[in-house]
Amino acid sequence: MAKLTLAEQYTLRAWTGRVVGEVLSEVYGVDTLGIVTNKTFICSSLVGGIESAFLSKRGGLSRVITAITETPEDAEKAVEVLKEADFVMLAYGGEADGPTNRALTEAFLKAAAKAELPADYFFHVRIWVPGFVKDVIASSSEIAEHLESKSNGTFTFDLDKGLFIFHSVDVAGGEIITEPIMNVPLTHEHLELLKRSL
Repeated sequence: MAKLTLAEQYTLRAWTGRVVGEVLSEVYGVDTLGIVTNKTFICSSLVGGIESAFLSKRGGLSRVITAITETPEDAEKAVEVLKEADFVMLAYGGEADGPTNRALTEAFLKAAAKAELPADYFFHVRIWVPGFVKDVIASSSEIAEHLESKSNGTFTFDLDKGLFIFHSVDVAGGEIITEPIMNVPLTHEHLELLKRSL
């Protein structure tokens, strides 16, 4: 992350937030968008970008709900905050390290399964690509069973082609099945910032 200044990190999240928010609005059929995130500057800027783009695409007529989990112990409260969302994005990443983001992912999904949260889920690339979601599903039959009834999604990227790739994510018998559903070309500035951030 040190390859970008903090100001450039904000700009990168504004670009990413625009793309993700618009796709969540147009492609996934989301009405009420919930986002759970950690308390870092970079994640906050991403969440603001996503929610702003989402609301803009809906003419300000839809709803966004935000919850924060600083520690795994905050997960149950976050689930309660998000109980009216029909789609919840797990937006962990930013300045937090891998073990922290994995622990937050596991705690939130465990609390969501226990509460039978009705929402479907969208997983941020920063927890999807490192395999945190896959690890959590493999380690918890309760979480795996909860996700089996959901229509989930995520996104990855192809730097060589300059694309964000959005996927459906289905869980069946503890296995994860992904299918690309949409490619979104990135602007030159967005792509260059993304490359430098990795």
